Amino acid sequence: MTSDDRADRDIGRLAAALGDPTRRQVFFAVRASGADRTKDEVAATVGIDRRLAGFHLDKLVQYGFLEADFRRPPGRSGPGAGRPAKRYRLAEADILMALPERHYDLLATLLLRASRGGGDQQSLERVGYDFGFEVGVAEVSAGRAAPGASLTETMEGMVRLLSRYGFGARAEGEAGLRACACPFEELAFDDPERICGLDRAIWRGMLAAFAPEATLRVAGTRAGGDEACVATVQAEGPA
Repeated sequence: MTSDDRADRDIGRLAAALGDPTRRQVFFAVRASGADRTKDEVAATVGIDRRLAGFHLDKLVQYGFLEADFRRPPGRSGPGAGRPAKRYRLAEADILMALPERHYDLLATLLLRASRGGGDQQSLERVGYDFGFEVGVAEVSAGRAAPGASLTETMEGMVRLLSRYGFGARAEGEAGLRACACPFEELAFDDPERICGLDRAIWRGMLAAFAPEATLRVAGTRAGGDEACVATVQAEGPA
């Protein structure tokens, strides 16, 4: 299996496992608990029927995000204890377990959109660009930015919006952007070509909403071994 095949498989796995909002709630309920959980406990936490909780828990096991077995909690063994309940816990060493919930939710949404478009790199970057453009247009509609603004104002808008989505961005010089964090960092280090492509497409979509004629040039990435993700914005000209 090639690296592209593995990446496509992982995109499909993530989208299938976490593309459903109820399933994401179930996953985060288990993760937040820090302990094994039964379907009854998860159902009570999420506020859903126990059978629905069991369905989503078993799907998460199927996709490798959770593990399950039949065990009694400590101190509840012996005659009369009854049949042990099926208990669910996080699968060991999943690369995405460190991601904050809101970033995981965003990643799952984008991957699901990409999988519907074919799941390849081009689809993923198109989805990233469209998302960046959508949130940029929302900023303009809310009056927090204006299309065709000066380069300085464009950079301020980019920094504000990128930081909102977990990139830890700041302006560097007159036309530079430096991001010292990535909302998808755990996955980016495992699959830099795929996820860094998604990141930069998001950046370009945001920029297109603020300054349609501007272009973005990437000079370095954290996943590629650089200290930060660095890019420069050219006010106008060829890409």
